[in-house]
Amino acid sequence: MFLASTRHQLTLLLIRLRAHLYWPLYRNGYALVLSSAFTSLLGMVYWVLAAHLYSAEIVGLNSAAISAMMFLAGIAQLNLTSALIRFIPGAGASTRRLVVGAYGLSALVALAVGLIFMGGFGAWTPIPRFIEMIPFFTPWFILATMGWCIFMLQDSVLTGLRRTIWVPVENTVFAVVKIVLLVLFAAALPHYGIFAAWTLGLLAAVLLSNLFIFRRFLPSHLSQSAADKTPIDAGQISRFVAADYLGEICWLVVTMLMPVIVTQQVGAKANAYFYLAWTIAYSLYLVSPNMGASLIVEAATDQRRLKRDSYRTFVHTAYLLVPAVGLIVIGAPYILFIFGPDYATEATTLLRLLALSALPNMINAMFISVARVQRRLAALVTVLAILCGLVLILGMLLLHVVGITGVGLAWLIGQTAVAVGVWSTQLRPLWSEIVEPTYADRPRPAPQA
Repeated sequence: MFLASTRHQLTLLLIRLRAHLYWPLYRNGYALVLSSAFTSLLGMVYWVLAAHLYSAEIVGLNSAAISAMMFLAGIAQLNLTSALIRFIPGAGASTRRLVVGAYGLSALVALAVGLIFMGGFGAWTPIPRFIEMIPFFTPWFILATMGWCIFMLQDSVLTGLRRTIWVPVENTVFAVVKIVLLVLFAAALPHYGIFAAWTLGLLAAVLLSNLFIFRRFLPSHLSQSAADKTPIDAGQISRFVAADYLGEICWLVVTMLMPVIVTQQVGAKANAYFYLAWTIAYSLYLVSPNMGASLIVEAATDQRRLKRDSYRTFVHTAYLLVPAVGLIVIGAPYILFIFGPDYATEATTLLRLLALSALPNMINAMFISVARVQRRLAALVTVLAILCGLVLILGMLLLHVVGITGVGLAWLIGQTAVAVGVWSTQLRPLWSEIVEPTYADRPRPAPQA
């Protein structure tokens, strides 16, 4: 009797799970979250090995160089990551031209930005230390920046093509290759092996992913959508990108450039402790925009679903994020001890504060996704500018008062202050009339042939 009851309950659970995953809104969002979670886990393995194979100062210098490269690539991609997610579902026969144009334009901008940065602005970063060690570091850094642009854009291409199940695959390739190279380079390249492993792993991921995109996924998408979709024009994309790009720059400054600021202000060793705690916490920050990306893809074709779908996305994001934040807050000293006792001593409070800040960020990230669907770009830029201004100003002030812990406190204060305003003025009115149906009232997936 007990076994029969258990079997019946398990069958019902599987039916409900299958019905839940039937909806692309959830299925694609979970695929992106799974990709981020798995990539973050492998990324943690990467930095654990780096912390044990290299000194804290070398970890700090290399992580700052990687952050500078990612910051420049973020500028150079011109916010086309958001544009590709928003417009690929409706691009029809223009899809291939849209993807190739985005790749080419961002790579050219990355080349220009990289040359300008290396020509002068890099003087206040750890970059000169690498140039002293490696004569060819300048072209290497610029090519890596161009490659990271493509790497960022290809995830958006896969998402827009509704091939999000492949995002974890390409991110796993990148993570595994760079881990292997990190170990191999430890003895041969003791000063810059971390940067070398990262960039060569990036090359493998970009080549493999775009082989599948251009040989399989794009042709399939074109055959299914060319006849019934309306092509878009460049002006439509540029109007979307222009305003949203300002918000993206604000976000890049406060996320990717912060390790460089910490290195310049308090030293490479302190940045090693900051960067590894930030890397762990930032994995929590990826949950909300990943679920939001799925919302953008689905709502872009039918905005009548935005109110209810955004509410459902927010609720399911909370189901994933709240337990994860709790685990990191409780386990922070034990997680950091894996990197070494010094990391646990210096960064436990920082990690807890950063993890807690992911909860109000869930509200802010959902508003940003909703605003992108509605094309309320002025509101989006305003929210991001206020958020990033608060975090940057408070972070730089508190950094000199309480050390790297002050940056975590700045993130928590900034995210919470903005979330209170966004919730009360934007999301609460949007969802005020929603009454969620019970499971019995929800439509069932059509039977499979």
